[in-house]
Amino acid sequence: MSSWSSWRVRLPAVALAVCLAPIGPVVPTTAHAAGISAFDAVNQFIGTELDTTQNKSNDAYGNTYPGASVPFGMVQPSPTTWGEGNTNVSQKGGYEYTASLIRGFGLTRYEGTGCTGRFGGYEFPTIPYAGELTGGVLPKSPASNIRDYYLPFSHANETSQPGYYGVKLDNGVEAEMTSSTRTAVSRYDFPKSGSSSLILDVSGPNNRTFGSEVTIDPKTRTVSGWMYGVDVCDNGNYYKAYFSTTYDHDFASYGTWTDDAMTAGSTHATKSTQDVGVDYRHDTGAWLTFQPGAKVVATTGFSYVSIENAALNRETEVGDDGFNDVRGDAKKAWKEALGTVDAQGGTAEQRTKFYTALYHAFGNPNVREDVNGEYVGFDNARHTVGKGHHFYRNINWAGSGWDAYRSQVQLIALTYPKVANDIQRSIVLLTQQRNSWAPGAARMQGDNYQVILATLDDMGATDYDREAALASMKATQVLPATKTSRTDGYQYFATGLIENAKGDFATSRVLEYSIDDFAIAQLASRLGDQKAYEFFSARSQNWMNVFDPPTQHIRPRSRSGFDRTFDLRGRDDSAGRGQFNQSTGYQYGWLVPHNLSTLIEKRGGVAKSTAALDTLMERLDAGAYTQTGNYLSNQPAFGTPWVYNWLQAPSKTTDVLYRAVDEMYDTTPSGLPGNDDQGALSAWYVWANIGLYPAIYGTGDLVVSAPMFDRIVIEPVGVSRRIKISASGVARGAKYVNGLKVNGTARSKSWLDSSFAQAGGTLDFTMKATAGTWGTGASDVPPSYTEGSNALNSVGTTPDGQGNLGSIDLSDWSLSRDSLAAAGVTPGSAVGDFTWPSAGPGEPDNWIPHGQKIAVTGSGPLSFLGLSTNGPARGTAVVTYTDGTTQDVPFSLSDWAASPAAGERAAVTLNGRNNVNGTAGTGTFRVFASAPVTLDAGRTVASVTLPESTDKGIMHIFDVAVS
Repeated sequence: MSSWSSWRVRLPAVALAVCLAPIGPVVPTTAHAAGISAFDAVNQFIGTELDTTQNKSNDAYGNTYPGASVPFGMVQPSPTTWGEGNTNVSQKGGYEYTASLIRGFGLTRYEGTGCTGRFGGYEFPTIPYAGELTGGVLPKSPASNIRDYYLPFSHANETSQPGYYGVKLDNGVEAEMTSSTRTAVSRYDFPKSGSSSLILDVSGPNNRTFGSEVTIDPKTRTVSGWMYGVDVCDNGNYYKAYFSTTYDHDFASYGTWTDDAMTAGSTHATKSTQDVGVDYRHDTGAWLTFQPGAKVVATTGFSYVSIENAALNRETEVGDDGFNDVRGDAKKAWKEALGTVDAQGGTAEQRTKFYTALYHAFGNPNVREDVNGEYVGFDNARHTVGKGHHFYRNINWAGSGWDAYRSQVQLIALTYPKVANDIQRSIVLLTQQRNSWAPGAARMQGDNYQVILATLDDMGATDYDREAALASMKATQVLPATKTSRTDGYQYFATGLIENAKGDFATSRVLEYSIDDFAIAQLASRLGDQKAYEFFSARSQNWMNVFDPPTQHIRPRSRSGFDRTFDLRGRDDSAGRGQFNQSTGYQYGWLVPHNLSTLIEKRGGVAKSTAALDTLMERLDAGAYTQTGNYLSNQPAFGTPWVYNWLQAPSKTTDVLYRAVDEMYDTTPSGLPGNDDQGALSAWYVWANIGLYPAIYGTGDLVVSAPMFDRIVIEPVGVSRRIKISASGVARGAKYVNGLKVNGTARSKSWLDSSFAQAGGTLDFTMKATAGTWGTGASDVPPSYTEGSNALNSVGTTPDGQGNLGSIDLSDWSLSRDSLAAAGVTPGSAVGDFTWPSAGPGEPDNWIPHGQKIAVTGSGPLSFLGLSTNGPARGTAVVTYTDGTTQDVPFSLSDWAASPAAGERAAVTLNGRNNVNGTAGTGTFRVFASAPVTLDAGRTVASVTLPESTDKGIMHIFDVAVS
C-alpha cells in the first residue's frame, strides 16, 4: 500500500545524499551551483552541535536531528546520542554531534526545542544488539544498565537525506530508517556471525514516564505496547503513546524485563502508576532475537489514541510495501515540500543553508489524528477530525505559540495553505475543547495562538469557523479574567499594565499581550465587529503604559512609578524578579510591531532611534547577559532588522540581514546559532533570504528587504497561487534594492499589504551594488496601527461584590459603582463641570496618561477629574488651540485616600472600596477636580493632550473640562 495521508502525492525520485564527514558535508564552492537540487542541498546535521564558545542565555544549539520523516508527519524515526564528560553537551536528550554513542532509535522528535535534558519525544527506542545472550536473557537488565547497551558510532558511517537516515554502527549492525506520516520503517542488517537482537526500551523516552506495557505475539511477529509520560520541558503536559510493530522475520527467542527482573520467553511486561511524581524510564521493555546475520525490517505504526489505531495506521499506510517503497515515497514528499520555494542561483553554501532551513521549517506541527480520523484532543478525550482535514496539537512546543507566531506559521501559509487552514481549525477546536486558548501548561508567556490565528487569517487561511474564534476571544480575554490564559490577566485587563513586582517577565508580558490584543482587533475588523475592534485596539496600545518618556525606553513600572534603576542590559532586576523573557530590555525595546512609528516618535524621532538601533546591531547575537547588543537567534528580536524600514533606511535592513546570514549561520553541525524551536529560527532564515518578512504580527502585511537570490518562485501545494521574485544581479554583488515593480507597477513603499500574500503576484527588483533612495521617503514606511491610542485604558470602578471587574490601583482595589451612584454619580452624569464616563461594568472608564489626545472645546480655566494611587502624581498636559498654538499645563492629582491639596477640591467623596476577592474595604476615598489652570482667554481650546508621564504613582483621569 502507498497511501500515507490525504495530501501525499508522488514526485520523481532523486539521487542519494552523500555520506557526511564529521566536519559536515563537502559541497562545491563554485560561484553558481544551479546543479545542486533543493533536495540534495539539505544537510540534516546543521544545528546538531552545541557551540560551547557562546554563552548567551539560551544554548547556541539548534537541537536539530538527522532522521527520517515526511513534512508535518506524526513520526520522526531518528537516533539520539549520549556522551561521557560534559553533561551539558552530550547528555542533552537529543542528537548532539560531539557525542560518541547512540542511545537508540526512537519514533518521534520535536524540531529544535529548548529545555536542555527535558526534550520531548523519542518514544519506544530500539537498540540493535549484536552481543550474546546469557541463559536466554540479556547480560544485564536495561532497567539499571541501559548505558551498557548504547552504541558506539562514527559520523563517517552516517548517511542522511530528507526521509532517510542510515548508520553503520561499530558493532557491525547497519541501521536504516524511513517513514510515512504515521508509520516508521526500520531495517537492521546484522553481521553474518554473532547474535542478532533488538532491545525494545518501551519505557525509554526523553522525559519521565509513569507507566508502560509491552506485549509480544510470536505467531504474528508483532510487538505492541504503550507508554504514559510527560511531554517536552516536563512542565505538566501528560500524554499516552501507542505502537504496533510487525517484523519480517520470525523470532528465534524473546523475553521481557520489569525493573531488574528479566524473563526469557515472557510475552508481557507492564509497570504503571497514576503518580506523576515518579520516573519509570527504562523500567520495562523486551528483547527479540533473530537468526544470526538476519536483515530485519520492522514496520511500526504509531498512535496517540490506541494500539489498535497504531496497527491500523501501519496496515493502511505501509501494508506490504517494502522499505525502499516507503523511502521512495518519503523522497517524493520532500521533493514537493522543498519545491514550494524555488531559489535559483547562489553558491553551494547558500543553497545548503537555505534549503536546510526550509526543510527544518516543515518539521512541525505534526499530524495527530490516525488514518481513521480519531485523535486525542486538547481535552484528552477521543474525537474524530473532519474528513479531508488534519488535527494539529503541537502547533508550538512552548504551549503558547510564542516561537511560531513570528516566522514559522507565516511560511507555512505561503507554502502549505491547507496545513495553515487546518492549524486554524485545530486552534478553534482548542477553544471548544478547553474553553481556553492554552493547549496545556505553557512554558512561554502570551496568548499567541490568537496572533497565529489572526495572522494566518489575513494571509488567506479562512477555511475555519472565524466567528467562533472571535467569539471565544471576546469571551475569554475580558474581565473578570477568569477564563483567560494570560498570567496576571486581571491586572493587565484592569489597568493596562503589569507591575514589576509580579515578576515572571512582567514587562515583556505587557508587550506580548498588546500584540495579542492587536491581533484580536484585526480579526474583529475583518469580521465587521466594530465594538470589539475598538475595544481590543485600545488594549493593543497598552505597551505605552510601560514606556518611560523621560528615559525614552520601555522599562519596568511599579506602583510608585518607573524603575529607572533597572539595568536594561539584563533580564532581571536586582531582586531577581524577571522582567524580560529570554532577552534584554534593549532587545525588547523594539517589540511594538504594530505601532513602530509611534514608538520611534516616543524614542526621540528617526535620527535618535536610528542611532539606538545601530548600537543594538553592533553585535547581532550577543545574547541576554549584561550587554547592549542584539539577540537575533531568539524570537523577541526577530523583527528588529526590519525596524530600519520604518526608519526610512531599508538598505540598513539589508546590511544587517547579510551580516546575519554570514556571521550567524553556516553549513557545519554548529551552523544554527540557537534552538530552532520547531523551525522558527530556520523559517526566519528563509524569510531573510526571500527578501520579505511578516513583521506586523496579526496581519499578512509583508515588509520588503532584499532577495538574496537572483530569482525565487514560491508555489504552494494545492492552490494555484504563485509569487515570482526577480532580483537579477544579486549573485554578482548587487544586494541593494534601487527599485521595485509590483505586478508591473513601480512602487517605492517598502512593504506589501496582505492582499499580495493572499493572491500572489510578481516582484521585479532593480538591484545595485550601492544603496539608492528606494524606500527612504516618509510615505514609504510600512504601516503603524495607531487605533486606540487615545481611548480610555483603565477600569477603575466595579459593582459591589464584583471587585474582579476592575482595579484603580495595582493592589486590586477599585471604586464602588454602587457608592458612586448613591453620591449621584452614574455613567454619563454630570459631576460639576465634568461628565462621568458612560462605561458599563468591566469597561474602561478612565485614562492612565501616556499622551492621549482628547478633543475638548471651549475657553476658560482647565481642570482634570481624577485621582492617583501611591500619589500624589504630577504631570504636564498640553493644550492645543484652534489656531494651532499650544500651552503647557502642569497639574497634580492627590492620592485617592488623601485630603484635597491646595487649590484642589474633592469632586466625589466615597466611603469604602471594593476588592478583587468580592469584599469591601473601609475608609474615605475621593475623586478630585484638579486646581484650575487659567488659559489664554483670546483663544479656543481644540484638544488637550494628557501627560506623557507622571512623576510617581499611577494617575487616573476620568474627564477633562474647560469652563
